[in-house]
Amino acid sequence: MGNHGSNLDDILAEDMHHWYNKFMKESPSGLITLFELKAILNLRGITENANSYVEQVFFTFDMDGENT
Repeated sequence: MGNHGSNLDDILAEDMHHWYNKFMKESPSGLITLFELKAILNLRGITENANSYVEQVFFTFDMDGENT
């Protein structure tokens, strides 16, 4: 049972590492719009709940309120 959780953690860590590397290649300045973020992460056709979550996370990290 404990192995299952660590495997999931490994998968999530690999995904996060992949997304981070992709983000840094496509936007080295760190400035990105919500539309660009969704494109980089290939978030097309997601549910309304998932879309709301992504937007909430984006705006949480939008420290200056400039939508980038």
